[in-house]
Amino acid sequence: MNDQPIDAMKLPKDSPVARPESAATAGSPACEMGQSHFDLPLCRNCGAALNDLYCQVCGQKKVARLGAGHLRDEAWEKIRWFEGDLVKSALKVLFRPGIVAREYVFGQRKSHTHPLKLLLAAIVVLLLVIAQTDYLGTDDETLSRAVELVRSYSKWSFSLGILAILIASNIVFWSRGGFNIFEHLVLATYTHFVILVASILSLSPLLVDSSRQAVAAHRAASAVYMGWIEAGIVFLAFGQFFAISWRQQWWWPAVGAAMFFVAKQGLFYLYARAVIRIVLAQIS
Repeated sequence: MNDQPIDAMKLPKDSPVARPESAATAGSPACEMGQSHFDLPLCRNCGAALNDLYCQVCGQKKVARLGAGHLRDEAWEKIRWFEGDLVKSALKVLFRPGIVAREYVFGQRKSHTHPLKLLLAAIVVLLLVIAQTDYLGTDDETLSRAVELVRSYSKWSFSLGILAILIASNIVFWSRGGFNIFEHLVLATYTHFVILVASILSLSPLLVDSSRQAVAAHRAASAVYMGWIEAGIVFLAFGQFFAISWRQQWWWPAVGAAMFFVAKQGLFYLYARAVIRIVLAQIS
């Protein structure tokens, strides 16, 4: 009997000896690291035979041995694609919040980014801008502790806008289109994302000049125009989502925008009273 080792690569593919190296075997202590490990036509994720650039079983791309810049390049590629998709989706929503929400609830999920992902991204950017401009800061040492407490208890204030939109859409448009409350919530989330972007753009000039005078002037001006901008965004989103005929039924989204304004003012009033009571109890 011939005792020479058998070369598995020269055997027919259907031979039981010529089985692809499994992922478990590849990671075992007996497996030595070398370039030949990556040269074999095998998927290093699932161990299947690799006939193309991508594995037909698990979908992983043919890998190369890790080098100095491999992890850096791979991480940058993933970040670049993530940011690219996010920016494209954000631009769609900015000009068509109601249409994107309508398409999403009707089943076009792959074509659009999840509304919560967009909302969280906008909240992170808004918080960074607020921190950079010290928009909630004060020079009064007596008030500084109170301001910090207000910040800590205001983490969920971003949800009030969504709740106001949700209240308005359900009251004014509950019987239109047969949408349930979760589909109204998708509309509210996409719409509130646009409102947060408008707030970020409104605050952006303070990144250049964040002096106390500039911040005070911005607060006074934004208190006037931001309410109209938010109502306009809601008006547009309601009209698009509920397929309103602008010439004949424009007053429906107008009523919805007015209801949003009233609901938001009421929610912020109640929320502010609750926060003030908690803060006063802690600093007294």
